[in-house]
Amino acid sequence: MSHKFHIIVIIGTLFILNCITFSTTLVAEVSATEAEILPLASFLFAQRDQMRVGWHITAGKPVGKDLRTVSENPAGSIFVQLKPRSNEGEYQLALRVLRDGSHQFLRIREFTGGKPLNHKRYLTVPFELLIGAIQGEALRSLFPYDRVEFGGWQHQVTYHWETPELLARSFTKPGTQIFPREDFVQGEKLIIPWNSLRSDLELKPLAVRAPLFIRKDESGLRYAYYRIQPGDTLYSSVVIRFIGKTKHNARSQNASDLLVLNGLADAYQLSPGQLIKIPLEWIQPEYLHQVPSIYRISEYTNDGNKLSSPQSQTSTDSGWPQTGSLYQTNTINKN
Repeated sequence: MSHKFHIIVIIGTLFILNCITFSTTLVAEVSATEAEILPLASFLFAQRDQMRVGWHITAGKPVGKDLRTVSENPAGSIFVQLKPRSNEGEYQLALRVLRDGSHQFLRIREFTGGKPLNHKRYLTVPFELLIGAIQGEALRSLFPYDRVEFGGWQHQVTYHWETPELLARSFTKPGTQIFPREDFVQGEKLIIPWNSLRSDLELKPLAVRAPLFIRKDESGLRYAYYRIQPGDTLYSSVVIRFIGKTKHNARSQNASDLLVLNGLADAYQLSPGQLIKIPLEWIQPEYLHQVPSIYRISEYTNDGNKLSSPQSQTSTDSGWPQTGSLYQTNTINKN
């Protein structure tokens, strides 16, 4: 009996020591993982969701059997940390924050390490997987000295890990080549032309002609809005007037899309004062135009060569004169 007791004590002691060693190793691995990322700024998206943005100090790598980093991220790549909303499932979260979310919702399990969603804990998501509106707000927060400038978005190099490849991937359309050098100096300023800047980042100031106005919806995306007047119909007063579709099939498709977008059941049951939101890319040029004083050419290029005076330039997008106001406008910049 005494012999068996001693064996049990020895086995129990070894088991406890093994558990302590495993726990210590796991904690060390988690600490190492957390040390590989560095949150640098926080922001409030859509006036509701607290998020953080930062960059990977080292390349991402698997940490354990059930605990993994988000993906194989190169050092210096950007990430965003966000929390699920209460009672939000994987599919709903993916639809809200991920590009092509309906087909990407299984990626959420990568961000949780296979664990259930917890609305009190941050998930670390690669920057490139997020919708453009979140990316744009993250870039504003990460690079606080960036701003709207004549001819484009002015970026100030802030961190030592910034590279032309990273900036091109984050700010510009695919295939754009606007950074001729291989490295940057912290503090230098670069101009990203409007026609090279990604429109989905929503960094580009826009103006619309009355009676339209621009605002962000509850998801944080920018739309043009129209307030229904007595006698208005969805087809003639919105689709034909602002979108310009006159053919029956195209008009019907646009009307159906607007019904879904606005959560409406019947195109003929509209109330005076009701707001209809319209994607900005659908608006006819005569109702959607650029902010004249912003779209003048910058005085300097990224190579440091001086251009002609901004006052003598015309808009790079529309060719309109840069002085005076052609329309009564509602302008959106950062808000």
